[in-house]
Amino acid sequence: MGAADITMFERRNILDVLLIPIGCAGIAALCWHAVYAGPVSADKFEARLEAAARSSLDEERFQWAHVEMDGQTAILTGAAPTEQLLTRARNRVLASSGRGGFFRGGVTRVLDETELLPPVTPYGFSATRHGDRFRLTGILPDPDAMARLEEVLIGEGISPEFVQFDVAFRDGVPEGDWIGAVSLGLRQLVKLYDGEVDVTDRRVFVSGIAPNIDVRNEIIAQMARPPSGYSVDADIAGTAVWTARLNGDHLIMEGSVPDAADRTALFEYAEQLFDGVVENEMGVIPMRSDDWIRGVRAALPGFLQHESGVMAFMGDELVIEGLATPSVIDFLREDFVRVGVSTDFTLNSQPAPTRLMAFDGLDTETTHPSRDVCVAALEEALSLSSLNFRYARDELARESAPLLDGVLTVLQTCPDYQFEIDAATHADGRRIALKNLTEDRQTAVLAYFIARGVPLDQIVLTEVRQDSAGLPDPVSIDTDRQISVRLRELEDD
Repeated sequence: MGAADITMFERRNILDVLLIPIGCAGIAALCWHAVYAGPVSADKFEARLEAAARSSLDEERFQWAHVEMDGQTAILTGAAPTEQLLTRARNRVLASSGRGGFFRGGVTRVLDETELLPPVTPYGFSATRHGDRFRLTGILPDPDAMARLEEVLIGEGISPEFVQFDVAFRDGVPEGDWIGAVSLGLRQLVKLYDGEVDVTDRRVFVSGIAPNIDVRNEIIAQMARPPSGYSVDADIAGTAVWTARLNGDHLIMEGSVPDAADRTALFEYAEQLFDGVVENEMGVIPMRSDDWIRGVRAALPGFLQHESGVMAFMGDELVIEGLATPSVIDFLREDFVRVGVSTDFTLNSQPAPTRLMAFDGLDTETTHPSRDVCVAALEEALSLSSLNFRYARDELARESAPLLDGVLTVLQTCPDYQFEIDAATHADGRRIALKNLTEDRQTAVLAYFIARGVPLDQIVLTEVRQDSAGLPDPVSIDTDRQISVRLRELEDD
């Protein structure tokens, strides 16, 4: 074999070597086309990518984001609350099917068609404490900030199960150590019986009840050193002379009373009213009684109907803070005023919804209940008590409170549906007077709900029916009327 033959052989060998990877690439391309770009599988491939992209955004903080696929390009839309969340959403979609690429078959790029919401001003945030419960509401810059605030509370010995966040994420946070200023306020809130931290831009305001003078002084000293550029103020309601702290089925009474008789009487009165455990840690220090003890006795029945809270005598006023149903708050105020004591009275309790089994497991902040759930909840609320009025008047009786509170919870939790207040009365010789009274009572029920924030267009009054069917017999001026609340028929919604 000559030199020329060898050279030709070598050339053919080199050519074969070069053709091998080219051939493999061609085969791979054909396989990719068959799997991903064929007329039957292309739609399935795109649907798979879209499902994975949407799943990557399946968190509450990304509810604003929507994604669709165009081939391997993800189109992201929605109103992004912050730049950080927008960046995180883009990155999640891009990585939703693994590393993107022609051959890898993932998302190759994200086409951003979102809009960025404008920064919030003023920037507002608040945290409240009622008993062992902490609720944080308002605006935060991002989920990391929420996690940092939760860590602050955990560091102060507060279990996460007692912390509720109801926040939105938006840009606009003031410059400087905003989180540090908020954290400073939270650390003081933990030291109070009940209280609140209110943050507006660079101002932090803490209010509440300190258990003693040492804690009050400690709070004031800590708040004298805020982060640079921030102001931190406090209104700590003096030092409690006497307190009653309520946490579920546990009541602790502590502080000082004027004499041993007051100590014994208050303790025995609380035991009569309260089904749970009552701890008597009250001491006796002779003091000018005035009539604050009478005020405590007047307010104690309503206070013990709270879910949690604190009642404290500060030396010049009686203060109550906590969580209770709207009717409990209303009646407590009436009871104290009726006694006519000279002690100043401040009632800062917040309304709490009635717990209805029909709503168990339902996130009322983000979920709109179905009609069936709302009907079941309404039936449960109507079974809690009867709807009664004071004799021959249109004033609601106190024994109606559980029903009214329960129905109020249904109205607030089921805003997508309209309700009606139905009424019937006897058709007898007194029909005009009876009909007028029934209409007045029907209006009183409506007014009760409207006064507590229910939209006027959510409730309608039916025309009073004059029909003896189903009404009590014999007829009396206070038993011949039926008034009830019901969900309107579908055709009326």
